[in-house]
Order: sequence, then structure tokens, then C-alpha cells
Amino acid sequence: MSTPMAIALIQALHTAVFVVVSACIVYVLGCGLAGRARAVLFYPALVAPIAVGAFWLANGRECLLSSAIYRLAGGDRSVPDIFLPGAVSRWIMPVSAAFMAIGGSLALWRTLAGRWRGPNGKRSAEIL
Repeated sequence: MSTPMAIALIQALHTAVFVVVSACIVYVLGCGLAGRARAVLFYPALVAPIAVGAFWLANGRECLLSSAIYRLAGGDRSVPDIFLPGAVSRWIMPVSAAFMAIGGSLALWRTLAGRWRGPNGKRSAEIL
């Protein structure tokens, strides 16, 4: 496989991971705001962005897929690492972390206060 093809495949994978993790963050935020969540979806949606963030921090505040692209490009950091505009990609982690913190905080508050709503709309002490 040629280097440009490998870079394009990693960019596509990076974009797919971004879309999935962003959907998880939106789901957690929505659950925290609405007070409704299904445990089978909520917990994986909570863990996935946290795991990605942990890998990002462990790799020196750089995504593992970005590092792979830069290695393939011979250290050229002008090669895009995701199929998003550069101005947008620079703000992914700060914005994602803020939304995740808000959603996670709301979910924690709802759990501690017993303010989750069940399928019938009545309050429940836990995520369903």
C-alpha cells in the first residue's frame, strides 16, 4: 500500500472515530439534560470519550491516529490528520471536553439526587 493511501485510510478512520465519539458526547449531554437514559447505551457512551481522552493525554496531548499520520508523512505536520477544516480540528478536544464535563456532571447530579425519569415520566433513583 502506498503512503498516500495509508494516510487517507487513517484520516478516514480518524474521522469515523470522531463522529462516533461526538455522538457519544451528545448522547451523554442529552441524557443529562433530559433526565432519561438507558444504561445499555449510557455507560458505553460515557466511557468511550473518557477512554479517547485518556489516550490523548497519555500520548502527549496528541491523538494516536494523528501521530501515525505524521510518522507516515515523514514528520510533516501540515498534512491534515482528519477530514475536517484545520480551524475546526484544533477545537475538537476543548469543546468536546466541555460538553462531556457538562453532560457527565448533570448525569452525576441526577444519580446522586435520584432525579432520573423512567419510561412513564416518573422519577427514578437510577438509570434505567
